[in-house]
Amino acid sequence: MASTRNSSPSADLLTRVADCLGQYVRRGERLTVALSGGADSVFLLYALHKLSVSHGLQLSALHVNHGISPNAAHWQSFCERLCAAWNIRLDVSRVAVAPRKDGLEAAARRARYDVFADVSAEWLALAHQRDDQAETLMLNLLRGTGLGGAAAMPRARAVPGRPGLRILRPLLEVSRKEIEACAHQEGLTWIEDESNADTHYSRNFIRHRVLPLLRDRFPGCEAVLARAAAHFADCQNLLQELAREDSNKAVREGRIVAAQLKIMNDARARNLMRYVLQRESVTLPDTVRLYEIVRQVCHAAPDSHLSFDLGEKVLHRYRGEVWLVPHFDAVMEKEWLGEDEMAWGGGKLRFLPTMGEGISREKLASNKVKITARQGGERFHPEYGRPRRELKKLLQEHAVPPWERGRLPLLWCGDELVWVPGIGIDIAWRCTSNEPGISPEYQPESF
Repeated sequence: MASTRNSSPSADLLTRVADCLGQYVRRGERLTVALSGGADSVFLLYALHKLSVSHGLQLSALHVNHGISPNAAHWQSFCERLCAAWNIRLDVSRVAVAPRKDGLEAAARRARYDVFADVSAEWLALAHQRDDQAETLMLNLLRGTGLGGAAAMPRARAVPGRPGLRILRPLLEVSRKEIEACAHQEGLTWIEDESNADTHYSRNFIRHRVLPLLRDRFPGCEAVLARAAAHFADCQNLLQELAREDSNKAVREGRIVAAQLKIMNDARARNLMRYVLQRESVTLPDTVRLYEIVRQVCHAAPDSHLSFDLGEKVLHRYRGEVWLVPHFDAVMEKEWLGEDEMAWGGGKLRFLPTMGEGISREKLASNKVKITARQGGERFHPEYGRPRRELKKLLQEHAVPPWERGRLPLLWCGDELVWVPGIGIDIAWRCTSNEPGISPEYQPESF
């Protein structure tokens, strides 16, 4: 960092932001600032605006209007005027916040981050600072977090599900007091969110009630807590590295091999399970439930089938492997009217024209063609020289997992079962040589 002995506080802070940009952002990259209108985000936008030319940034801003406060329209108008004055493009996104059991604050955060994930840029800059980091650490510790939560907020990170978009927090090592002093020095104005004074919200309670007491007893405690979060982040990174190494041995085609999980010690097995769940964007279950899931997966009988609903997906243990499967939107019946493709339960069903193979088009024309889910009791005749058999037995023999059996699109003509994905075409419905046919293909939702 350049010497700032004779420089002003705001010049010093600009240098620190510039150092952060130099470490992470390449010339010509697009950077969008999340602009709430508060002091932190206004100063961040100001700093990046000042540095945009020298660092070759394509700078823009984004304001998320949650519509919660009666002043929301005023805040949006303030951000619009500010960006117009500085000649910075501003995108505004209005969101509907639906509170759930974890409260309005968490619901607003989810809605905001949903908008963030759609940003068209290489970088999304957030104005979190050192005091925010200390508050986040304390909140997470009080929720009984693991190392991932204790690590609080990283300075830079990728956005899950959005390759090419990363989050940057250039002010994370700067105190709120420093930022406001520099904003005053530069003559900046900002808005105050009235909810920031409401200690009904947990973060505000820590900010206004808890941290002042700690500060009296332990001066500079915010910096110490932020430093502790950085130490926790180092530990979390090591656990992630260990999990990646373990996944190379214990994960096959995206599925954990239960026998490999079982030979690990308990802590290491849970660490791998957390890693796989996070990689699949599954919200981690609480500690007690995670411990129980890992215990059952490791010690279940070889032929047992376990199932755990984890919200976004369902975890199954089947034939010695752990599967993470999206929820299935049940579809009972659809009529096929000759289209080339149709949606089915999150996947796709395609109908390819053939000649001399597949299902006879002439026979299909004899009756209504429909696609249904399995109801039970179906019988099917896929092989010459063998009798018509129960579909349930055929699915078992073909090792179709139990949860997939109810997802399969079965093709019927009238009351006769014609085709089953993965098993084939009933012998009575197959094309003869040189006869036009149709070959169905089912592409299930990937998992």
